[in-house]
Amino acid sequence: MNTNYLYKKSKWNNIGPLDIMKKYRLFVAALVVALVSFMFVVTAFSIAPDNFPGRRIVSIPKSTYLGAAAKILHDKGVIRSELLFKVYAMIVSGHRQIQAGDYLFTEPQSALRIAYRTTHGVQDLPKISVTLYEGMTVKDMGVQIKKNIPQFDNTTFYNMAKSYEGYLFPDTYFFYENVTPGQVMETLRDNFNQKIKTALLDIQASGKSLQDVIAMASIVEREATSSADRKLIAGVLWKRISIGMPLQVDPPFYYILGKDSSEITLKDLAMNSPYNLYKNKGLPPTPITNPGMSSILATVNPTTSNNLFFLSDKKGAIHYAPTYEGHIANKLKYLQ
Repeated sequence: MNTNYLYKKSKWNNIGPLDIMKKYRLFVAALVVALVSFMFVVTAFSIAPDNFPGRRIVSIPKSTYLGAAAKILHDKGVIRSELLFKVYAMIVSGHRQIQAGDYLFTEPQSALRIAYRTTHGVQDLPKISVTLYEGMTVKDMGVQIKKNIPQFDNTTFYNMAKSYEGYLFPDTYFFYENVTPGQVMETLRDNFNQKIKTALLDIQASGKSLQDVIAMASIVEREATSSADRKLIAGVLWKRISIGMPLQVDPPFYYILGKDSSEITLKDLAMNSPYNLYKNKGLPPTPITNPGMSSILATVNPTTSNNLFFLSDKKGAIHYAPTYEGHIANKLKYLQ
């Protein structure tokens, strides 16, 4: 008989059901304690930091990987643990991609919620409507944007965009409150480039350059409010250029002096400036406003007439005349 076998068997038999149950309970208790401790740590690091910003916009640039996004959010006081955020992000999205954009945080949020938002592009940042009107200058546009978005740096915008006068398309835009001057300029330029495509064939057929068309349209924009008058005035102004006559229009004085027609003095009319189109023939050296498509198309497809002069009465109606004598008669009739 194998006595060793009997010894082992008898030793095993000494462990009763109560001992097994006791060890099982100890194991379960240890597991529960470990699990509770783990959950406590996870919960502690999942909740928002004590210094969570009361209201903050956090920007995540394009092509930002998960690790870099986690660092940005941690540095901004939005999450406690970069590691836990990355785990949550992979759980809720199944990948390591973060959606670029500007995220608004107005109240404390868990790391899980923030992981979901940043992987699904839930920015919670409302866009602000800004309407830029036809005939506005770059300076006017900057002031208008600042009226709607007080923190907008309109001075920097003007310095960046002034060389694109005439080529920033007037329209209704929707910007985030933290939009930068560069982003605004890029948006307005892109819109112009898209809109002008519809007129490129007409511009080419007219035999005029895009630069000349926009410069003329920038004048027409401030001279008339109706499509019919825009086309008639464009026809008059192109005729003046063709016969070597100065354009003799007032809108450039608004561009260089901020003065409307009623404010222009004899001294202004005598000033030496390439924008003084009473003394200089041809178009201004640059556009003087940012025209809309109606003025651009009117400039490309003007109405031909025998008129060489026009004026606007006190109600805004335009009156035309083929001769200087007729123009003087209109002045006496409509401006006295």
